[in-house]
Amino acid sequence: MSEKLAEVYEQYDMEILATRKGRGATILTTTEGLRILEPFRGSVTRLEQEYVLKQLFEEAGCRNLDCLIPNRDGRLFTCDKYRQPFVLKRHFEGNECDMHNPSEILRAVKALAQFHIYGKQVVYQFQNAWQNSLQEKEKKQVEEIKAAIANGEELEKISYVYEISQQALEEVLKTAELGGRRTEVLGDREDDRHREERIECKAEGEENQKRDSTSGYNSDSDIKNMFVRHNVELKKIQKFVLRVKRKNAFENLFLQVFWSYYNQGMECVEMLSEVLQEQGNINGFGEHYGICHGSYNHHNVLLGENSEAIVHFERFSRGNQLNDLYRFARKVMEKNHFEFELLRAVLKTYSEYIELSPGDYHYMYILFSYPEKFWKIANSYYNTNKAFLSPKYIEKLEMVILQEEEKQKLLEQYKKQYIKEAR
Repeated sequence: MSEKLAEVYEQYDMEILATRKGRGATILTTTEGLRILEPFRGSVTRLEQEYVLKQLFEEAGCRNLDCLIPNRDGRLFTCDKYRQPFVLKRHFEGNECDMHNPSEILRAVKALAQFHIYGKQVVYQFQNAWQNSLQEKEKKQVEEIKAAIANGEELEKISYVYEISQQALEEVLKTAELGGRRTEVLGDREDDRHREERIECKAEGEENQKRDSTSGYNSDSDIKNMFVRHNVELKKIQKFVLRVKRKNAFENLFLQVFWSYYNQGMECVEMLSEVLQEQGNINGFGEHYGICHGSYNHHNVLLGENSEAIVHFERFSRGNQLNDLYRFARKVMEKNHFEFELLRAVLKTYSEYIELSPGDYHYMYILFSYPEKFWKIANSYYNTNKAFLSPKYIEKLEMVILQEEEKQKLLEQYKKQYIKEAR
């Protein structure tokens, strides 16, 4: 057992039987089942939202997610002696999906569809559950802050520990005298009760701002805006490359193919604008509104002998679940030479659980048409150190160009199979 993590393990109610290394994490065999301990680098508010969301899935009957496990103090993360935070999650036996194995690919699609079914059930419960969780947390914090002030704790330390603004703390301080003298605490008088309500409202407002920036609402208009933003970035990168005096192999090749991919991106924005105007629905494309995983790929689905588990929900959102299906299917196509029959099997498997309409197939066609891989390579190049450009950049760009013919052939087959009915 790692001595560095010993203090972390002690904070949880579990007996560890064995440990082993995972992908950037430690997998634990415990008396409570498999667990995984991972470093935590994200937002605490986002982590709390993930915990609330997975509780809803659990209550609905979906038990194949890597649920967060609080420590003995009820906190979702635990720091080691070096102040490095960790989170403990439920873990599952199994391997990542093999993207060259059709049977495993279809099992992953089945798991995604079943997850989406539960996601439709809990999406409308999530907001209320999160608000209730916030209220409980805020009440507890107000009581702890009052106790800390009464005990003469320094204002700066309280502000840091509870992540509350100076203004909110000043409201609390109006009910107490500093300097160790006997004080009244919030709630002792009628006006103090009103003041406490104002403090809770301020705290709620601050949390709501955080929530609005991290709750991950995702509509179809957001996808259109993303395409528009990517197109603007591509044009910016092209102008930058044109100004380079001594161009390398990557930059020369980029300029040769730029207009072809840029025009594809512009066409996709136009097509998506037309679809959104026809649908007149900004709430996640009708029947497909629900909880989205956000990064559903072969790394985030574990296939056991008779089970499928879904992990890593850091990018979960509320919106169009077809975006999850698209991202997974696109990755499958890239790994399998854009084989149309495999894509058709993927869509057929998903539609056995969640019906796909002609409009859905058209929406997916637009997403597949966008030159996302080209944008990713160009964006990565633009944000890297140009003094020494890795040869991998030219290799990746050449691969995208080589795959373009396969991709266009796939789109033509897709159009004949699905879009004729949709239009």
